[in-house]
Amino acid sequence: MAEIEYQGVKVGGSKLLLVIPLLSMIGGGAWAGFELYNEFRVLKATVMEYQPPDITGIQQDIAVIEETLVSVSESVEQAKDYTRSIKNDLKDDLARQENLMERLEDKVNNSQDEIDETIDVAGERFDARRDALYSDTDRKIKELEERLSSKLQRALDNPLAN
Repeated sequence: MAEIEYQGVKVGGSKLLLVIPLLSMIGGGAWAGFELYNEFRVLKATVMEYQPPDITGIQQDIAVIEETLVSVSESVEQAKDYTRSIKNDLKDDLARQENLMERLEDKVNNSQDEIDETIDVAGERFDARRDALYSDTDRKIKELEERLSSKLQRALDNPLAN
């Protein structure tokens, strides 16, 4: 078998098969550690060079939006108050209209009653006047009949008088 001797240490073939992977593992671990350290240095440099972005424009936009929201909120409150005022005014107007309609209805009913009463009184007066005229006419006709009858009777009683 093959043996390697290094500074007085002799290593045989089977031991050599153990040493080579051990050395490669140590080398790989050292290389990974170096890469990790290098990545850490790069990351540290990047973090140190980091400048936060300028967000003053965004903050100004947010302030403008907040002012707009406040003014919109105030406008909404004014609109609610105005609407409430209109609603109350409409209720008052409606109540006033109802009162006016009731008063007008009462006046119309009273006028209708007065007109009906006036018509009834006029009808009674007309009936009374008509009856008076009929009775007067009947009386005059009877008087006329009586006079004619008496003249006729006198003429019949004395045919030579006329």
